[in-house]
Amino acid sequence: MLQSIAIRCRLTAVVRHHTVRQARTRHNACSYATASQSLDVQRQNIFLCRHFSQSLDQSDASQYKRGGAESYKLALEALQNAANAKQSLEEQLLREQYEAMERQRQKTSQRKNSNPLKDKDPRLQRLKAIDAADDGETNIKDRAAGVAVVRTIVKQTRQSSQPNNVKVEKWDSKTVRDDDAHDSNNTQSVGKKLDEDYYQKEALQLLEEAALRYGHALALVRLGNEALELAKKSSVSAEESLINKDRCADWIDESPINLSQILAQSSKTIGNDKEGDESISPYISLAHLLYEEAGKAGSAEAWFNLGHLLWDRSGDDEATIMEAMEAFNKAVDLGDSDAMYFVGAQYLSQQEDDEAGYQLLVRAAHEYNHGPALHHLALLSLQGEDKDEFCGLLTKAAEAGNSDSLFLQGYCFYHGEDGYKVDMKAALENFLAAAENFEHVEAMVSAGAILHQGVISPQGSVIIERDQRRAFELYQQAGELGSTEGWRNVVACYAMGEGVKKDIDMAKHIAKTMLKDTDR
Repeated sequence: MLQSIAIRCRLTAVVRHHTVRQARTRHNACSYATASQSLDVQRQNIFLCRHFSQSLDQSDASQYKRGGAESYKLALEALQNAANAKQSLEEQLLREQYEAMERQRQKTSQRKNSNPLKDKDPRLQRLKAIDAADDGETNIKDRAAGVAVVRTIVKQTRQSSQPNNVKVEKWDSKTVRDDDAHDSNNTQSVGKKLDEDYYQKEALQLLEEAALRYGHALALVRLGNEALELAKKSSVSAEESLINKDRCADWIDESPINLSQILAQSSKTIGNDKEGDESISPYISLAHLLYEEAGKAGSAEAWFNLGHLLWDRSGDDEATIMEAMEAFNKAVDLGDSDAMYFVGAQYLSQQEDDEAGYQLLVRAAHEYNHGPALHHLALLSLQGEDKDEFCGLLTKAAEAGNSDSLFLQGYCFYHGEDGYKVDMKAALENFLAAAENFEHVEAMVSAGAILHQGVISPQGSVIIERDQRRAFELYQQAGELGSTEGWRNVVACYAMGEGVKKDIDMAKHIAKTMLKDTDR
């Protein structure tokens, strides 16, 4: 919805910003495409799906008959274990990369200091000149690797201030793995990768059982989500197939869903070759079937996801658009507040039925305390110049946990606009709430800007204490989440020694790696 308006801080300049008025003109028509994208991201954030590659050996999977709810619960536990193992592996690999880079820096420094007379050798000076000319190409050949290293550096910097909080995951040798994993020569990285693969395979087995054997609605939705992920791949081998057809065929007679149709569609997914319509992956068709079965079982989420699937590939095809809206409306009938907001935004943007669209927003906002719907209604109130209603709705949206509302309210407190009086403490509280609870990157930069400078009243009393260390940490977090402004401020902090030990080399390295394509 609202385009976030970061309070920009270059550290040496006054906080810069765009005006709320300029940003709000984008919302006069309530773009459906924007609403669709926003809701799709929100919905995807609740998914715990992961990429599965193979099926487990099912030799002992059916020693006793589980119910769908139990299988699904166990699948969620396995998914979480896989996610933990993956994160632990990534952190370990990045630590190793960071440590290798530090060792290389130390060796380079030692060589430079070992014989200072060598620096006067004209041959070495010519070589240094050549190296400097090629520095842009040779220093970081793989920019992706450079980005990973920089992110590790800033994490290590943040962790170094709290050494007691640093946790190093241990390799759990009790976890079931392939026989080779027990070899004493295997490293922790190998062990963690096997942990991840094991838990992912286990989760897939359990999801299959819950969804296809028992017709568990949420498990069907998750399999549909995974099918959409596989649709992005250009080719899928038999070993990577989402559904173990041989295993699941034994459940056809007892399954409450149309398992035969799903298995027939699953057979078409090997290789992920396009079907009659070259734009449609067979995995998309499989996801369609899975969502339909979940919807018939009473899942509002399934109808919502099916609506998005159809809408994303509808183009200008009116029949597909109508089918998508039918799925969204089924989700509305089942009480899905996201669908209410989505359909309401569609009606308003297309001016098909403004009153029906408005009432859907009101229902989502007031019956379900839907943050984006409250936020949208607040903006509509502001367009009508009703600042009291705007403040009330925006406050409710912020209290409902809508990150854009927290950010906008902080902005209004900062500038004393649209019914809010200037309140720097309240502005900082809102920015920090959006930053810490919802990873709102513009809020991170804005809170960092306030803390970096501190706030003094006209009478000279301290309103907000300067905390450059905390500001630096907020800039780091914003940068790690993709904020160019965050990285700029990290560079400035290293260059000026504000909030972190001064390190010109580090400032140059981060600027070159993270701002290479932005500051020209």
